[in-house]
Amino acid sequence: MKKRLNVLWVDDEIELLEAFIIFLKEKNVNVISATNGDDAIVLFVNNQIDLIILDEIMPGMDGLSVLAEISKINAEVPVIMLTKSEEEGLMETAISKQINEYLIKPINPNQILMAIKRIFHSEEIRLNRIGQEYSQFSALLSRKLFAEPDFKEWTEIYKEICHWDMVLDEVKDDNLKHAHYLEKRNSNTEFCNYIEENYKKWLNSNDRPNLSYDVVSQYIIPQLENNKTVYFLVLDCLRYDQYLSIEPFIKELFDVELDMYYSILPTATPYSRNSLFSGLLPEDIAKRFPEYWMDNNDTDNSRNRNEHQLLDELIEDLGQKLNPASKYIKVFNLEEGNFVLRKIESYKNERLVVLVYNFLDLIAHHRSKDQILQETIPDEEAFRAFTRHWFTHSSLYEAIKLISKQENSVLVITTDHGSIRVSRATQVIGDRETSITVRYKEGKNLSCNEKHALYLKNPKDFGLPHRNIIDNYIFAKDDYYFVYPNSYHQYQKQYNGTFQHGGISMEEMLLPLAVCYPKKK
Repeated sequence: MKKRLNVLWVDDEIELLEAFIIFLKEKNVNVISATNGDDAIVLFVNNQIDLIILDEIMPGMDGLSVLAEISKINAEVPVIMLTKSEEEGLMETAISKQINEYLIKPINPNQILMAIKRIFHSEEIRLNRIGQEYSQFSALLSRKLFAEPDFKEWTEIYKEICHWDMVLDEVKDDNLKHAHYLEKRNSNTEFCNYIEENYKKWLNSNDRPNLSYDVVSQYIIPQLENNKTVYFLVLDCLRYDQYLSIEPFIKELFDVELDMYYSILPTATPYSRNSLFSGLLPEDIAKRFPEYWMDNNDTDNSRNRNEHQLLDELIEDLGQKLNPASKYIKVFNLEEGNFVLRKIESYKNERLVVLVYNFLDLIAHHRSKDQILQETIPDEEAFRAFTRHWFTHSSLYEAIKLISKQENSVLVITTDHGSIRVSRATQVIGDRETSITVRYKEGKNLSCNEKHALYLKNPKDFGLPHRNIIDNYIFAKDDYYFVYPNSYHQYQKQYNGTFQHGGISMEEMLLPLAVCYPKKK
């Protein structure tokens, strides 16, 4: 122990504990002893005491009585209680008195020392253990990346990375967190290389992961075929790590089967969500439903105004005739969320209820313009905490609680894309009609650094529509974002450190999909 601790040991047989006191002194622990409660209180008042060891059974004031009096003076000092009794009621009483450690006599000096270490160095011990485990994870991750993982293995790699996100949220070690940040960045670089090499192949192969356009056929239709009332909840811009932050609350209500799928490119609402609800690639949507595919110059909201119609077409194509027809509700604000909460009980006899919540996407976009949000959500850890706080205080959570009581229901939770916190600017050149997004661009004669972006000369290769023969797409890799040379510093100031989507990263593409069955009563 680094700091010399002052320990007050109260025991009516303290003379029998001389060997203990000598042992602790050698371990940098100074013991001040008392044989009764009255003396103990005086010594506590007159000395700087770091910890108290209390015998439970003593003549006069017993250990719990002494503790009660000392707590009136300082209730924050940690306590180790010693007793000969294993009576459950006594232990419960002791615990209720905020005793830190409870040891059953007979004891040995090492037991006392270990109890002291657990109290004063538990965080240090825990951090050392976590550091060792992280080193093992880091070494294993390097081996996995070197072995050129396939799409299933990439999913597992990302799940492990997000697991460590959650673990490191609970520790105070900036060095370890920075090491994790670098591991994640390196993994994303390899992931981008993998996507660049394989994405085109996936669109013409059965040997591929589930993509955006597979979600309804693979996860919604089977539930409809089982005659379930299906609640299809799409939380716009929900990353896998954010899902993990709210999963414990969902698991209290449901038995959860968790899966993952890959978003199509670009990982942007007009493309990925339309693909999600249509079961089609954007190129095919534009061909089959030109009236539903909006022009590049339209806003994101207008380009997704026909999601319900696309979904109904898909459901029918997949052989399901819904009677009554599906319910489709978009939630942008508190009032709309409260409306869903009021109506949720009336939906229990419906076949398919689709709920699209845009809250997280709105927060991600508004954060770049709002200083208060930037201070509230400075990084990914804070965004996870913010997501958890929002969810647990939201009307959505209350609605989900009501769904969990509907015995014939099933809740499918997913998203259309994730987001990544961007930190590196890369220059792009395009004409005035080039899209204004910062993680992907579509336009004529685009020019960029191809180390930082995937340059797509032929949109058809990725199942994307184009207006004329010279249309191009570029997708930012890793945590890069696009800036124009003549507005470099302006864009850098506005977007550096913000959460964006549309490009290629694990955070944007690898998405949670949870099938949730109400727990049986």
